Amino acid sequence: MKSFLCKNKKPIVCWTHLKENTFYVGEIPEGYSLGVCPGEYVVLDIDRHDEKNGFKHIPKHIQEELEFTLNYKTRNNGRHYWLKYTGDKSLLNKASSIGIDLRVGYKGYVIWYLPYSIGEMEYQIAETSPQLNKFLESLFYHAKK
Repeated sequence: MKSFLCKNKKPIVCWTHLKENTFYVGEIPEGYSLGVCPGEYVVLDIDRHDEKNGFKHIPKHIQEELEFTLNYKTRNNGRHYWLKYTGDKSLLNKASSIGIDLRVGYKGYVIWYLPYSIGEMEYQIAETSPQLNKFLESLFYHAKK
């Protein structure tokens, strides 16, 4: 995992060049936020703004499962769900048109909205079930042709 400062949700450094386990330390300055790469985890980013509401596209049984992992409200009343993906597919770091995005490993990042460090919260990140894996793979896996 790695973390860095963001301004208006955009990194102020070239975060792809930061080495793994490079962490921003200290108070977050006024007007900035903390960007975090999920590292060994994936983050399901559910958006709710304008006409988009990603929650409308998540089956009820999946929504119930997501409540048992580390999650928090985002600026626009969406949520970030941190997960230990247990499937065997290589998921894509990508946005979707339905308000559900996935941030994977060191390819993507999310804004960290909690007052605690990720290290203090890692024990709350749940493993995905086969049903959740199937849901994630249906949106974020594309076999090479």
